[in-house]
Amino acid sequence: MIFSVRKAEYGDIKKMSNILNEIINEGGLTLQNSITTPVDFKRDYFTNPFSLCNHVATQGTKIIGFQFLEWSDPNWSGVDKLPSDWGLIATYVSKNVRGLGVGKQLFEATRLTSNDKGMCSISATMNSTNKGAIGYYESLGFCEYFTFENEYKQTCISKRFDLRI
Repeated sequence: MIFSVRKAEYGDIKKMSNILNEIINEGGLTLQNSITTPVDFKRDYFTNPFSLCNHVATQGTKIIGFQFLEWSDPNWSGVDKLPSDWGLIATYVSKNVRGLGVGKQLFEATRLTSNDKGMCSISATMNSTNKGAIGYYESLGFCEYFTFENEYKQTCISKRFDLRI
């Protein structure tokens, strides 16, 4: 399969939010439980003060996946508080192209950006029932470091990838 990865642009927001909503509708594949509008998506993924980068995978003019990376919030008071030099990652790939290397290529672009910005580690948190996400992050070298129950009573697994050794 031929596809490319590039930095996301504001013009991609609607297509990216559509991918996220499709995944939410599949059920059990994301910790996000409610459908997002393009306005909410822009706020959460593009203009939030901790946002570091968004990359999209494209096949022609179609967006087939995206990855988001943000800095850890130093004022976070919830479970799984992280150091401020850590990042939080989220990866979303369209159902019909999963397992074809899209996520790995997205991570390569994200990893390069995180290294350039001096990030120490990247954390990925997923539902413990999402075997696809667990396998994906493990295949990239992420290691489990924390398990907890979130406010929706979902058992969550956090995995980390250390950038600087």
